[in-house]
Amino acid sequence: MSALRFSTRLSILSLLWASPLLAQQEFRGGVTPAAKGPECDIAVGYSYAFLNLSGKPAVKLSGVDSSATIDFTQRWGATVDSSYVRAGRDPGSGHSSYVLSFLTGPVFVPAQNDNTRLLVRALAGMSLVDSSVPVNQLYYRGWLSRFSWAVGTGIEQNISAPFAVRFNVDYLRTSFVSSSVIVQPQNDIRFTGSLVYRFAARRQSRHIAAKQR
Repeated sequence: MSALRFSTRLSILSLLWASPLLAQQEFRGGVTPAAKGPECDIAVGYSYAFLNLSGKPAVKLSGVDSSATIDFTQRWGATVDSSYVRAGRDPGSGHSSYVLSFLTGPVFVPAQNDNTRLLVRALAGMSLVDSSVPVNQLYYRGWLSRFSWAVGTGIEQNISAPFAVRFNVDYLRTSFVSSSVIVQPQNDIRFTGSLVYRFAARRQSRHIAAKQR
């Protein structure tokens, strides 16, 4: 479970990094944001993953990621995330390995200011893992679609309304077919960098709105 420990430590470091955001909110008097309707965004970017396929050493895969997120409140939202990452051809089999995932779940925002947000998310869904499976010195194409889940953290930074950039790190739990031809779980780490487009500007806090009156 080294991948899970890595993700947990990274989440803790992110919370410590975001402590100035929390302090800034307290300094401003702890004002609550003005109420508005749900806001949503879409994001497209690059995804990079480390995972163990068919009992081999960790494989590096890269590809694309897309997501859609809706914010119900300033703190809580939900997201739908899909990613496709692919490795080069295996020298023994000539077959490429890939992972296709469709996940959804809640998003929590523990800290934020006018330009930056810290994100924590827990996702669940399905992943298709396709890889070369060595059996008795022969290679078979072993693909498997199973329930998978992910937990992770991320940072979102405004660049120019309505655009932002978002970086996520997730611990992804999937399954694969081993060389013993049995289904086994695998621990994955996935890095994602995305360009975000918002369909509505982020809510402004009441003290900002009051200054504009």
